[in-house]
Amino acid sequence: MFKDFVEQHRDTMISTLQDVLRIESVKGHPVPDGPFGTGPAQALSYMLKLAYDRGFVTKNIDGFAGHVEYGEGDEYIAVVSHLDVVPAGDGWSHPPYGAEIDQGKVYARGAIDDKGPAMSTLWALFAMKEMGIQPKRKIRVIFGLDEESDWQCMEHYFRYEPKPIGGFTPDASFPLIYAEKGLTTVRIDVAADADSMSAQVLKFEGGERFNMVPAHAVAEVDCHSSTAANEFALKIRKSAKDAQIDATVETEDSIVKIRVQGVAAHASRPAAGVNAVVHLAHLLGTGTVSNSSMWRTVGSWDTAGRALGIDAEDDETGPLTANLGRAQLVDGTYQFYINIRFPIRMTVDQISQGAQTYLSDKWQVSIVEHMPPLYIDPASPLVQTLMGVYAAHFGDDATPISIGGATYARAIPNAVAFGALFPQREDLAHKVDENWAIDDFLTCVEIYAEAMTQLANTL
Repeated sequence: MFKDFVEQHRDTMISTLQDVLRIESVKGHPVPDGPFGTGPAQALSYMLKLAYDRGFVTKNIDGFAGHVEYGEGDEYIAVVSHLDVVPAGDGWSHPPYGAEIDQGKVYARGAIDDKGPAMSTLWALFAMKEMGIQPKRKIRVIFGLDEESDWQCMEHYFRYEPKPIGGFTPDASFPLIYAEKGLTTVRIDVAADADSMSAQVLKFEGGERFNMVPAHAVAEVDCHSSTAANEFALKIRKSAKDAQIDATVETEDSIVKIRVQGVAAHASRPAAGVNAVVHLAHLLGTGTVSNSSMWRTVGSWDTAGRALGIDAEDDETGPLTANLGRAQLVDGTYQFYINIRFPIRMTVDQISQGAQTYLSDKWQVSIVEHMPPLYIDPASPLVQTLMGVYAAHFGDDATPISIGGATYARAIPNAVAFGALFPQREDLAHKVDENWAIDDFLTCVEIYAEAMTQLANTL
């Protein structure tokens, strides 16, 4: 139904996709009209102006979020995406904000998570208007700017705007996500052993975001003499080689500096990455350093939560996952932030109490953030309508799935995640060389235009 529109506007659609991907929309310090920094504000401004210039009603809610609106009526269907991105990191083969196209794929941070899919929903709305489709209910394409951090954007937006009767977010995978694990981040504090006669850890830090597997970690250790430092460095190098850990070890007088390189990945799939913080803790645990038992414990932490005594699984959403996303030594206290995605039949109290019981009394466990699980009945009109749209395009007998990620489907009632990653495609969200196939982007415009039309006429 929308294929001809996509073919006619193909070049312009690709150009606008590249434009928004070139904006470095990482959360930063607040600026006027930009509570999340200059980059996210610029990305929102670009999207709203693109729609306004095509005659759409747009609204910017104090720089926290904004929407593009089409149709009439009080009730509306929402399509919610986000324009903020996680930091790019190092090691890209293409500039992370260059939006270069290579072999049919556009390379950029945010290509698939979530600026690319956001652009596809906007063009889907453009297609509906140009083709003269008049939906039964109003449709809003809503853009948030703080999804990768604290979701303050959605909290602020719905403080002033009514909630929809249903909708979807293009921020996961096809065919459709009907259940999302619960999410919590726990912080574990351990006092530094300042009186130890062993080598003293002066600095320890790694990770940038709770929801990313940390790709870098660094420690500085005072060995009290240059001779002891050289011996310690030799031992750490051997331990790194034996454990196949990518580490750089340098000495300067009595100080040993250790840098560990890991592999970034999304925290909902921590096994896909290599956790630099855990590896660094393992190396420190092989030496005679302050807080030696702590390092051995942290170095054993796994992605299933077994080493914390919280591993669990259910039939709907599968096993719990745990990601040590950030760690630091601050004012004499080690702080470890673990991002946990847990089955829908588990509670956050079970997690915090289970971890506290499993660990030493010297370890203090607290909750930093918490989102309850999401579950939408697969037989609901919402799921059945969207699955029908998917089947019409791909003609397969796919069934809805569950994930460990937390999407904006939780921000509105009666909502699920619908795309944008196609089956059998590699998930590069939060990874180096994130990219999205141009043909998939264009197909999503067709899918989302049909999905918006049917939802607005069905729910």
